[in-house]
Amino acid sequence: MEISCLSLAGPEEWPHARQQCSEFFRRYSSKRLTREGYQRLASLSYEELLQPGTSIVAATVRGDIGRIPVGICFAADYGESACMIAVHPLYRNRQIGSSLIRSQLSRFGRLRCKVAADHTASLQMCFHAGMQAIALEQGPTGKPTLIMSGILPLHQSFNADSIQEGEPLCRNPS
Repeated sequence: MEISCLSLAGPEEWPHARQQCSEFFRRYSSKRLTREGYQRLASLSYEELLQPGTSIVAATVRGDIGRIPVGICFAADYGESACMIAVHPLYRNRQIGSSLIRSQLSRFGRLRCKVAADHTASLQMCFHAGMQAIALEQGPTGKPTLIMSGILPLHQSFNADSIQEGEPLCRNPS
């Protein structure tokens, strides 16, 4: 497995890449992502994608037709305006989501996500990535929602890009 940031040759590739990401989120998110997150991705311009604090990282595996995405994390404005993560069901419970979050943290130095308090799998993913719950608010559907925050100290770095296929994903087993 490899984790890498989406890189495009130019702005003409962005509409197709954005559509592919949107379809992956719709197919594998179990309908747990917010409409606001989808709208932020749908309206994201190529120029905005290049801004600090905004990126898409993907976990991929080798397949017969090349690299196949098994997980995607999109964050905009350091997660303030959007933070969405989806992992293919066959690849869940392997720390892939946590690795995607740590990859974003290593790129940005900080990240925020909103997670419904009843979505234990997403909360566990955030906690395994080193994030902390810092606030509780009412989410868009009226459910209690935790604000998760991660800050990478200046002296610490995690290189999620270096994970190779077959290598354990959990760097700090508990």
